[in-house]
Parts: sequence; structure tokens; C-alpha cells
Amino acid sequence: QTIGIPEALAVLTPGAEWALTGTQYSGLVWLDKTIPMPTEQAVNAEIAALTAQQPFEDCKKQASLLLYETDWTTIPDVADPTKSNPYLLNPNDFASYRSDVRKLAVRPVANPTWPIKPVARWSA
Repeated sequence: QTIGIPEALAVLTPGAEWALTGTQYSGLVWLDKTIPMPTEQAVNAEIAALTAQQPFEDCKKQASLLLYETDWTTIPDVADPTKSNPYLLNPNDFASYRSDVRKLAVRPVANPTWPIKPVARWSA
């Protein structure tokens, strides 16, 4: 995702009224009467900060998606062999995988090494 003036302004001046023609600061028309217009330097600094943060946000988003995709493995009936068949034979593999992914969701990194998702093994 490309970070530009609109994203920077959303952080710097939430709720402010403005219009932008093109992608350059010179195309910014400030319409707000109560919130002061940020300088070009402030906007550029915010774009740089948001751009630097983007890989971490991407990591967090991907981790959340991977956890969502394996939420079903935490349902007691799926992983409990005392319940009716079929049941998941390798719930500990998924618990370990989800733990590793959760660490990346909580402490995202710019270039994550994703754990390999286990393949579900079911009882007969």
C-alpha cells in the first residue's frame, strides 16, 4: 500500500476538511477553519513514519488472518478425543503453530519468518 498525503493528513489532522488535486503538497487546498494546515515538512515526515511502520502493520494483519484461519482448531469438540468422531489427532501441532503466529501478531517484525501451518490429521 502506498502511503501519501491523505494518509498523513488523517493522522496529523483527524477530521480536518481539505481537498487534494494530484499527489503533491502543492495540490492541497485547506478548507478547515479550525484546524491549522500542517507544513509540507510535517506531512512528508508523517509519510516517512507511516511508510516505515507499514511492514510491521502488514505482519500484524497477516498474523491475524492466519490465526483466524485456524480458530476452528481451538473448538473443544474438534480437538477432544473423548467427543464423537472424527476428531483432530494433532491439536498440539496447531497449538504450537498458533503460539508462534500469535507472537508475530503481538510483536510484529518487518520481515517475518512464518511458521509452517500443520496439516490436519483426523481420526478414522
